[in-house]
Amino acid sequence: MPSVPADLVHIGSYTAKAGPELAITAWRQDPQTGRLAPAHPPVTAVDPSWLAWHPDGTHLYAASESAAQVLSYAVTGDGLRLLGAQPSGGADPCHLAVDPGGRFVVAANYSGGSVSVFAIGDDGALLPYHELVAHEGSGPDAERQESPHAHMALLAPDGLLYVTDLGTDEVRSYAVGPDGLEHVATSPLIPGMGPRHLAFHPSGAVFVAGELDSTVVVCEAADGRLRPVSSVAATVGEPGERNYPSHLECSPDGRFLYLANRGADCLTVFAVEGGTLRPVADVPTGRWPRHFALIGDFLYVADQDGDTVSVFRRDPVTGLPEPTGETVAVPNPSCVVAAPSGV
Repeated sequence: MPSVPADLVHIGSYTAKAGPELAITAWRQDPQTGRLAPAHPPVTAVDPSWLAWHPDGTHLYAASESAAQVLSYAVTGDGLRLLGAQPSGGADPCHLAVDPGGRFVVAANYSGGSVSVFAIGDDGALLPYHELVAHEGSGPDAERQESPHAHMALLAPDGLLYVTDLGTDEVRSYAVGPDGLEHVATSPLIPGMGPRHLAFHPSGAVFVAGELDSTVVVCEAADGRLRPVSSVAATVGEPGERNYPSHLECSPDGRFLYLANRGADCLTVFAVEGGTLRPVADVPTGRWPRHFALIGDFLYVADQDGDTVSVFRRDPVTGLPEPTGETVAVPNPSCVVAAPSGV
């Protein structure tokens, strides 16, 4: 997700606890204090596990996970207006990538182990998916890797689409053209790691979060292929119980990498030094930090089981996030996204 200053912030939530009426909430960020204040009425949906903005800032898309749909919204002065819902083509869509040119949206279907591509219509709504690419394979973890599990779809600086597959311990790359996806390469990573999310560093290095083995793998990238070169533990200290890394993201200047850890319930800070990672600190968060967003000088952590979004001010010199004391009560938050600057 882009780390750009913005004052409009949307939060998606799993809806089993509070009901679908609070699925997507809208907030205004105070850029000086980081405080979030309600901006618009909540939007009704079912389990919007991931939100993604159209680059023009006039449309928002949501992966409705348990409903197996992808939702389209128009941004109005009063909030979000639903434009439509399209079947995702696979079970449990959990991540979306929006083309920087505003032409299409890609969905990663976790339980379906597939990737679907949707064209964006003239009104910003999604058209029915015109391509579905199914992955194949499994991994050594019989409980979690019995089949493919596409977890993240990311359009990278090289123009290719990269898809992590937690079930097969692979990252697959695709070229996206007028006719859909063309497979470029499949990169095997470390057996049993369960790649969840990845982040591209300005140096060209790629960092991959291992959800199942609690690591971050550092890779070299060339021609759509990732080659693992090193691996570090996901936390500085011992997590104390089984730990499941979730989201990771580089600071805008590329000096630091941040990783959310569920189980250890912390945000781990790494210094990026010449393509390697040096562990710096574990910063405590709320319970089960599923996602976070870097927005201006602040970092917002979605504590899924804590029913809060916690606010941290990031020190640009040390890289360390310091809690501001501000929290927002949000049931089962899954995702925090900032609108493109100026919206």
